[in-house]
Amino acid sequence: MEEICRICFEPLDEDNVATCALCGGRFHLAWSVDAEVEECGRIWFDPASCGVRFVCNRCLSENPELVPFVVDTEGGPPALG
Repeated sequence: MEEICRICFEPLDEDNVATCALCGGRFHLAWSVDAEVEECGRIWFDPASCGVRFVCNRCLSENPELVPFVVDTEGGPPALG
């Protein structure tokens, strides 16, 4: 059975996947600059653990206090949706 992205409901591949630190859902996240996948979440610096974690776009939009800690990997402002 194919695993589905929590955000876009498209099938997940084996390489470009992350697990949300807040909800535990799996979502698309590009692991290389040439990956052709829509990113359904972001990399987030968690000040409580001083570590890098992952957050899906749904949890990010439900927790706007995390936005200042989103790691900018695309050169633009953090996305909320």
